Amino acid sequence: MTVLDPLTLPPVPWKNGGGVTREIAGSPPTWRLSLADVASEGPFSVFSGLERILTVIEGAGMELHFEQQVRQALLGEPLRFSGDDPVTGVLPHGPIRDLNLIYDPHQVNGTVEVFEGAQSLPTNPAEVATYVLTGSVSCQGQKMSAGKMMLQRAAPIALIDGTKVIRISISERP
Repeated sequence: MTVLDPLTLPPVPWKNGGGVTREIAGSPPTWRLSLADVASEGPFSVFSGLERILTVIEGAGMELHFEQQVRQALLGEPLRFSGDDPVTGVLPHGPIRDLNLIYDPHQVNGTVEVFEGAQSLPTNPAEVATYVLTGSVSCQGQKMSAGKMMLQRAAPIALIDGTKVIRISISERP
């Protein structure tokens, strides 16, 4: 198991200057998991043929403006959409930070699940990362607080009351 603070990963500025991305894990071009600091409004990059799951982890949320609709990306609620869709991000309440899972749905299945409250979260062979959104967890005697992430977890984690974690999984398509 690897524990990391994703904010210590090197930031890569976006071409449009609206934020930065930190690469967490992946197997490009099949999938990648990243953390983004969205500082200003603007168009999203298009990822043709890929699926995206965006989960706001800091801030009051973001509006995603598609051609025919507006969808809300809210704190701790995964939002799935096609990487082909032209999308503009609007920040009505200021900057946000989010986790992005981008994957090729023809090669793998991607899921982002939220677990909260006192419970033991077993391992899942498809899991690639678990992010502690609120509260704290313990795994193999090691405690982790909000903002920390576990990669390659091989043991259950114990969540206490008031804890919320986000589990990101990738599995091969049958």
